[in-house]
Amino acid sequence: MAGHATFAVEPVRTTRTFEAAIEHLTEAIERAALRTGDRLPNEGALAEQLGISKPTLRQALRVLELSGLVEVRRGKSGGIFVVTDLVPAVAILTAVRLEEKAAIDVLRARRVLERAVAQEAMRIATAGDLAELERTVELLERHLGERPSVMRADAMFHRALVRSCRNETIQAAMRGVGRGLAPIRDAYRGGVAYDRQTLDVHRRQIAAMRRHDENELDEVLDEHFRMLETQFARGIGRRWSDLFGPRARRGG
Repeated sequence: MAGHATFAVEPVRTTRTFEAAIEHLTEAIERAALRTGDRLPNEGALAEQLGISKPTLRQALRVLELSGLVEVRRGKSGGIFVVTDLVPAVAILTAVRLEEKAAIDVLRARRVLERAVAQEAMRIATAGDLAELERTVELLERHLGERPSVMRADAMFHRALVRSCRNETIQAAMRGVGRGLAPIRDAYRGGVAYDRQTLDVHRRQIAAMRRHDENELDEVLDEHFRMLETQFARGIGRRWSDLFGPRARRGG
């Protein structure tokens, strides 16, 4: 990047983390006067400068790659490279919309698949399975206020729930959903209050599973799904009902 201004990207300070990361990266590329073939800092450095996690950064980079601004090359000689001197603003906007649609699809799929997983787990989970779920909830409570640790404990809860179904096909399907949810959870979930609510719904979910109470389980799951869906809808300036309500789901 010889001859160019120093590449410096402003940290993200907004709930719309994913979109803000795209804006900040684009602005930093223009300020540094980068040209075709110039290399950006690596993922770790970019994530640190932006103050976001790598899953959120990768989501932003995917949009910039789809829009034709950068290319992400893997391997020893890889990196993040600028591929055009002109920032394709319209293409970036289109790619953002496509990414938002993909996120909506994942959140809707989660409703179908995770509900089925929880119902199957309720039918066949052993006392040991339920004890493992409770252990992950204890870990989550122990680390309240430590966002990365809370997210790891939350992910452990969901993996333990899937394992309790004892079905490889279900596990493979949920791994795909988990990969799609990771950047959404990272970008849109909010604060300690949100994490306390997550702790509460996990506890109530386990209690409903112990009682084999299908109605209670369904109510708890709906509340749980709405938490992230509502954060996401608010983050992109939409209403929950427009994206995830019954009419929206029927309309596709």
